[in-house]
Amino acid sequence: MTSVTVPRITVGVSDTPEADRAVRWAAHHAHVVGGQLHLVHAFVWTELDVNTDPIPGLTGSGIRAAADGLIEDAVAIARQVHPDLEITSQVIDGNPVPVLLHVSSRSDVVVVGGRGLGRLLTLIVGSKSLALAAKACCPVVVVRGDLAVDGPIGLIHHPRGQEAVQRAVELARGYGRPIQLVARADVDEQRAEQILGEVREAVASADPHVEVLGVTIPTTPAPRELAQASEGAALMVVCGERVEGRPKRITAPRQLVTVLRYAHTPVWIERS
Repeated sequence: MTSVTVPRITVGVSDTPEADRAVRWAAHHAHVVGGQLHLVHAFVWTELDVNTDPIPGLTGSGIRAAADGLIEDAVAIARQVHPDLEITSQVIDGNPVPVLLHVSSRSDVVVVGGRGLGRLLTLIVGSKSLALAAKACCPVVVVRGDLAVDGPIGLIHHPRGQEAVQRAVELARGYGRPIQLVARADVDEQRAEQILGEVREAVASADPHVEVLGVTIPTTPAPRELAQASEGAALMVVCGERVEGRPKRITAPRQLVTVLRYAHTPVWIERS
């Protein structure tokens, strides 16, 4: 008898609207792929030497109780999206990035909310999204923008992004959407059509039922144009590059940083 592994969708829980949006997206994705939703809250207060005990005589008080309340609220949000979803949860002592890196080894994807750091993102070495994507054992999704967009799966082309193409096919099949390819602004129309042909061939080989609509070339090399070229996509897939000699770590190529700066839709970061 062959055992079936249920995909585990892990989402970071915190007291922010962005985290709540991530929970909603992750709950829907878990439903689409027939997976289990795992909610994780990183409890940082123990590392800051803060008293987390309840106030004597006051039931439900204390920072630890508040953390448990965050998880309960996240479960309620996920249940609003899909009432019958299988959900597990835990509160883990530590800072968010190390905690999520730890659980990524047992996850199929880790989902976090985008904080909208905008222009400062490239200057913030410790950005949680980039730090997590650099070392995680699985893909990372940064949830931004409108979750109700009923568009295609956007695929940002990368010369060594075969894994990203395969992931886009998987997502397109699961969500019942076509793929829209996005090239770099420095690619001319002839090369863009060549790239489109190559991607269509790879997609057809993986699943002949998935359609690639076409290729979009940003109108200018301006950084925000790469993300804006995918306006209307339900999800954007972009790859990170493995560090030579360190296969478990990836770097953030400029196009990935650009997409995270300006995207108005969830971004799936695939390991190349």
